[in-house]
Amino acid sequence: MKQRKARLLVRVCVLVLALALLALAALSCQKGSEKPLSEGLVLIEGTPVFDGDVAMKSDHFTVSPGMMAYFFYTYGATVMAGMEAQVPFDESKNLHGQMFNETQSWYDVIMSETLSHLSYMLICCEAAHAEGVTLTEKQSAEIDGSMQAYRMTAATNYSMELTPYLQSLYGPRMTERDLAEVLALETLASSFSMTVSDRLEASITASEAQEYAKESGLSDSTPSRNIAYLFIPFENGSAPAQKVDAALAALQQSPTPATLQAQQVGKYGEEQNLTPENGGVKEITSWLFAKERAQGDYARVDTAGATYLVIYTGNGISFSEVEARRALFDKAFATWYNEWVERLSFGYNYDCLDSYDTD
Repeated sequence: MKQRKARLLVRVCVLVLALALLALAALSCQKGSEKPLSEGLVLIEGTPVFDGDVAMKSDHFTVSPGMMAYFFYTYGATVMAGMEAQVPFDESKNLHGQMFNETQSWYDVIMSETLSHLSYMLICCEAAHAEGVTLTEKQSAEIDGSMQAYRMTAATNYSMELTPYLQSLYGPRMTERDLAEVLALETLASSFSMTVSDRLEASITASEAQEYAKESGLSDSTPSRNIAYLFIPFENGSAPAQKVDAALAALQQSPTPATLQAQQVGKYGEEQNLTPENGGVKEITSWLFAKERAQGDYARVDTAGATYLVIYTGNGISFSEVEARRALFDKAFATWYNEWVERLSFGYNYDCLDSYDTD
């Protein structure tokens, strides 16, 4: 992952070092075209924007050129990794200069996926705005903490102020203010996305799911499974050993959700109606649906970036009803999303959207 991100970032780093502050003016997206120069971009219908400080916007939220650089070179790195699993990337060319498929360059695919990701974030933020939902004090404090952590990294590891450090990673448009706006947008969108998902899920009744399963020929009566867990993020590359060992010792005495909640480590959560195909974290799914698994079992499950302490607490609805609920949720979500697409006005600075990775 980090190697792929670095590969996508390398051109930006070279560009920053070569052009320094002069590049900021040269890349400021001043003009704005009536349509994208690249015909392979896929985006929600919108209008051209002729403001050099805007890359993309909705009714009440704006993505600046610096913010777009951040999303393109971070989210886009994940997209590129998936693309490289299908088609070799020619390191001698930039993303614009080689085709990924018959109609789209590598740049087209990556930017289109980035725009799709951003569109959903903006829709979630607009939906939150419509209900008067803003960042909580806790969320704002967490953003401030993240900004301080970035500053410490820049100063301690690179002897740099935050803005020059960010520009070394994401190009000359990126500033400290852009990063703060990115974190705010991501936090609000993520939070309200969960609100929307919970609402849509709660709106599906058991009778509706059972009727859908019957009409769709879904008949697997195997019960789904429920878990309680502690999510313990890594500290310096691993979970805090002493705290994890103490939690495991407590579970050995009393393997219950209450025991997990009482531990002074990690974040407690519960998941219901898990199936092998709808189980979330694959390492947990493998453990949960092992042949020998019995209700009441508990375990430590390690993943690439975190440790989980998990208890199999009981069974839920049938596999067929889970599948039916998922299908009904997808339909409800599509309706909600499409209604917001119709409701909002999107704007794009097409020159800006075409301008990344051009060296």
